[in-house]
Amino acid sequence: MHSRTPWLLGLLLAALALGWGIWEATGLTGKDEYLLGLRIPLEMMERDAWWVPFIDGAPRLKKPPFLYWLGRLGYEGFGPSLLAARGITVAFALLLLGCTAWLGKRLSGSLTTGLLAAGALLGMSGMASESRRLMLDVPVAALSTAAFCLYLAWLDRPRAILLAGAATLIGAALLTKGPIALVACGGGLLALWLTRPESRAALLRHWPSHGLALTAALALPLAWYLDVRQHYGAQLAAAAKDELEARQVMALSPDALIGIVTLALPWSFVALHALWRRRGEAPVRFLGLWLLFTLLPFFFIRSFERYLIGSLPALALLAALSLASGAVPAWTRRLGSVVPALLAGALALLLWCWRTGSGDGWLPPLALAAALAGFLFFWWRRRTSPRGLILGAVLLWAVGWGLAFPRLGVNAVPAAVVDLARERPVILFAGPQPAMLPILTGRALRQTSQLETLPAGQLVAGTLITLRAEDRPQLDRQLRTLGREVRAVQEFRTLSSAGSGIRFARQGATRADWRQAWHGRDPTPLMSAIQVLELLP
Repeated sequence: MHSRTPWLLGLLLAALALGWGIWEATGLTGKDEYLLGLRIPLEMMERDAWWVPFIDGAPRLKKPPFLYWLGRLGYEGFGPSLLAARGITVAFALLLLGCTAWLGKRLSGSLTTGLLAAGALLGMSGMASESRRLMLDVPVAALSTAAFCLYLAWLDRPRAILLAGAATLIGAALLTKGPIALVACGGGLLALWLTRPESRAALLRHWPSHGLALTAALALPLAWYLDVRQHYGAQLAAAAKDELEARQVMALSPDALIGIVTLALPWSFVALHALWRRRGEAPVRFLGLWLLFTLLPFFFIRSFERYLIGSLPALALLAALSLASGAVPAWTRRLGSVVPALLAGALALLLWCWRTGSGDGWLPPLALAAALAGFLFFWWRRRTSPRGLILGAVLLWAVGWGLAFPRLGVNAVPAAVVDLARERPVILFAGPQPAMLPILTGRALRQTSQLETLPAGQLVAGTLITLRAEDRPQLDRQLRTLGREVRAVQEFRTLSSAGSGIRFARQGATRADWRQAWHGRDPTPLMSAIQVLELLP
């Protein structure tokens, strides 16, 4: 029991660091979360659909359904809420942390190194931000990495249940995000087979077992794909075409390298320095190849930074090896700390400027300033401890995303609007805004930028239409075409998400607007005007 204490305590602290504030509607989000991740399980509940996800009346086939199945389970079990939704991603983040700790212990023979690796991963910017949103990237990385861990365990003790578990996890990963699920596990396997001859021998010696495991991993994803192709062939073909166009192959691009350095901050340069200085050591060669293979596809296809979450365990393990040896040059720490410190400082200044007159207006900027001071103390001193480095990074992200950022009020919705939307049919026009209205009402609501595509039954008198003021001319043109009119019910102003989680100024905001917001100590010049309209007979 005593040997489990560090693991359980670590998991509890990690859950607190990653999960604090995820219930806040004004917390970090992104368009893929509020437009898709939060709404798809709600519509599945309303339609009583399980096998095929739906959104806005149509099957959602661009991504497989596993995360949406879990989303519906969470809503069914705990009621529709941000905590029920985002708690799923936090759980997968904990799985990824546990796998990283296990890999660190296996590579080095030391539990301490494993815990250092998990601590470094917990303090990386990509984990701190992406674990707070119901999106696909952390779950698929966790499932794929866990499958790799079970395969390594099978190499040590060739038991059928371990290989079957690895196959099950790969199947779940494929059902989460398709072929990209193979990157983390596949990269690890390639690195393993290249650096450990005995693993290649095991592959050849047990090839029937490997073939059976691969068949099992593909069984459910293939069954889902074939069934969807039979019932929704045209929609599936259109979705596949859209995905191929979005991920188009391109010439060699440095975006993946820039992306992984950004995601791994402030640990990026600590890990890369260890990779270079200790490249002759067998564990480091393995980790370097694993990192390379997980990054390689993204040098040639268009993607987002968050797609690289599966590369972070290798970097965390490299950082842990450096920490365990005590060979962490000060310049690697200081260089990696610059961008996180600047971001935290900017957020603290905005909160101080805009919120000093409200009830707890002083607490968030002061807490963030204290976390920033501790972070700089540990990361800039000449000699520091691994625990201090980990604590400083984890606290900075936890306070920044969990306590401070929600106090900006991004995507805030008046309670009166939420109450009204619970009782009436609602159309989210363009935008969509208010972004968090569906999860706050517990209803999927309908989103569209083309009213003429909606069935007549969804344009009944009394239907509410919500939109940003800048989208009103587009709505008015469509209403004139349909011969319909609306009346204003309510209007409010709020900072609103614009795709990326940290872009919250209204569309078209200028430097002059930012200056006015700063000097006036009021974010109103940066806010979007959200209109609530009622469709007339």
